[in-house]
Amino acid sequence: MTTVSPPPSPSESSPARGSAKPAVSWLAPAPTRVPPPEAPEAPPVRRGPLAGALLIGAALDAYVFARHGAKPGVLLLLGLGLGFALFHSRFGFTSAWRQLIAVGNGAGLRAHTLLLGTTATLFALIIGTGTGLFGSEPAPSAGSLGVGLLVGAFVFAIGMQLGGACASGTLFAVGSGQTSVVLTLGGFILGSTLAAWQFDLWNDLPALDPVVLSDHVGWFGSWGITVLALAAIYGLTRLVQRRRTPPPTGAVPTARGVARRALRGSWPLAAG
Repeated sequence: MTTVSPPPSPSESSPARGSAKPAVSWLAPAPTRVPPPEAPEAPPVRRGPLAGALLIGAALDAYVFARHGAKPGVLLLLGLGLGFALFHSRFGFTSAWRQLIAVGNGAGLRAHTLLLGTTATLFALIIGTGTGLFGSEPAPSAGSLGVGLLVGAFVFAIGMQLGGACASGTLFAVGSGQTSVVLTLGGFILGSTLAAWQFDLWNDLPALDPVVLSDHVGWFGSWGITVLALAAIYGLTRLVQRRRTPPPTGAVPTARGVARRALRGSWPLAAG
């Protein structure tokens, strides 16, 4: 939740005539209209639900390991870890785009560039070197760019704004006990099921041939192009935020101390 404060008076916001403008640092926090609020203290831990969730997670993972082997068990552990990180950092896609368009705050979108840059780096290293786990050989997967993708992306964007959360945000919110987004989760499941049922219809719509950038410029070249594009988006969001000076995003409750915060949150967006 964001709060909007009245703009400062000219005497407060304008530098003295003839004074030098401060140097712009691309690594410093982007300016906001007022300083970010201090995060309130997190409420006490609800030990009963926490213990129940840990027991269910451990039992489920033990069953998957015993029944289906190491690969599904490791994937389940990875999914639990991702959910843990997304929840503690409140990382999502819906609010980031809304904040940038509505008030010019690009902090969330800059976190997306960090996420995508890290992912692109890992993918380039793993696929480029052919390093796979459990006997697998990693390979790129390309999809067609066509009408089906454009329509699906447009409908998904509208749905996530109306529902208040994207796919990842919906899942970690429901997993954390927020029943207000259960309806969004139901719509997400229903829409995915209907799209899978009519997959041939969407797949037969006009589309361009898939393009794998590494086939043309190599893995290092494709990684470099991706990072440069993300850096341009990062810089653009900073310019927009510097020009519009939006209000800061609201601070979520957090635990005090590094060790307690690592376990209970909240984490910075960059950590998510």
